Amino acid sequence: MKTIIYIATLILTIPLLAFTEKEHKNDTVIIELNGSKIVIITNSKADLAAIQNYDINQMIKDLNAQLQDSVTYLEIDGSERGVEYVSDNEDSRRDRDRVSVDLGGLAVDVDPDTIDDFDEDDWRRRRRTTYDVKRTDRTTHHFNFDLGLNNWLEDGSFPDANNSPYSIKPFGSWYVALNSTNRTWVGGPLFIEWGIGVSWYNWKLEDSDFRIVEADDNIDFVSDPNISGIKSKLTASYLNAQLVPMFDFSRGTRRIRSVDAGSIRIRRYSRRGLRFGLGGYVGYRLGSHTKYIFKDGGSREKDKEHDNFFLENFRYGLRGQIGWKGVEFFGTYDLNNVFSSGNGPELNAITFGMTF
Repeated sequence: MKTIIYIATLILTIPLLAFTEKEHKNDTVIIELNGSKIVIITNSKADLAAIQNYDINQMIKDLNAQLQDSVTYLEIDGSERGVEYVSDNEDSRRDRDRVSVDLGGLAVDVDPDTIDDFDEDDWRRRRRTTYDVKRTDRTTHHFNFDLGLNNWLEDGSFPDANNSPYSIKPFGSWYVALNSTNRTWVGGPLFIEWGIGVSWYNWKLEDSDFRIVEADDNIDFVSDPNISGIKSKLTASYLNAQLVPMFDFSRGTRRIRSVDAGSIRIRRYSRRGLRFGLGGYVGYRLGSHTKYIFKDGGSREKDKEHDNFFLENFRYGLRGQIGWKGVEFFGTYDLNNVFSSGNGPELNAITFGMTF
């Protein structure tokens, strides 16, 4: 079948005119090669010389790698792939000097050489593009963060079912994690997500009159009738490693929404289709502390204490993930107890939330 490839952001070169079948407009050229057609759209004839900076061979290689038998339309954004397509001249070196920050599916590129000249006219003339990119590398890397809610289970039930003093207030018991994640394609829809990160558990007690106290050989939850509690919580941070096999039925396709305003380029990445997976993680405790805010005699007081509070140094458990297009949820369950055996209640941490 004939494949029509629209290269919407590339610039026409004079040598290509020798292969032109016919010119419909001043800025449009159709090239026919062995029965296939290439349509190149330029902004003006003044842009003709700039095509010499682009590596046409690399573009064709990318097309061969991405086109499938059923594909009839493919758009390549020359500005988006400029670092790879532009040859090694002064312009390309300047593009390589751009500073990029990529976190949670959002990337911001800044050109430090021209950012001082950026003004509202540049933003008003910004160019928006949306396109899909298929998986091309076996392993990709990105940063993301988890935001969720913490609780813990006792014999499979939440402690508040028994009105326990260590019942957790779900809202306010936040879980936050910063992750450096690799995604390796195994075959078909199967991927492996693996990496390391740092996480923070925050367990906020439902009854703020109870204070978390470390005794000689156990952790205890005590209250003082002469004190009115405002907030009582336990925080623990961990260094984690995780591995989650994922079934991604879009096979790694990502949709990229790009805004290019000269010195600033903003890109938003979102996955496509349905994906889900179940894996595991291990973690090592980095630190822990309690915070107790209360009123004593009408004055507001705050106590913050750093210690181990008989917390297990290692944690391990199961992690599940499920996503649809740009939305992804996660859940974790610690298989070992939060506190060391015999030094506190037998509780298992549980968390659920969203990944950004």
